[in-house]
Amino acid sequence: MNNNKDNSLAEYLVIGMIIGSLVGVVFSIIMRNNTFFSISGTGFGLSFGLLIANIIWCVKNTTK
Repeated sequence: MNNNKDNSLAEYLVIGMIIGSLVGVVFSIIMRNNTFFSISGTGFGLSFGLLIANIIWCVKNTTK
């Protein structure tokens, strides 16, 4: 393991998963009249959270 204080990809992914799932739950509650969006809102939020976290990590590490 490295002991540097730079944020690793795993930390970004965990933060993205948490934020994405929270946004997905809120979206599911808002769209509760539509069955498809109500069920799949958390999955979409989780997927987009991971995607955005990965993009942010890549952009931050390519500028170093």
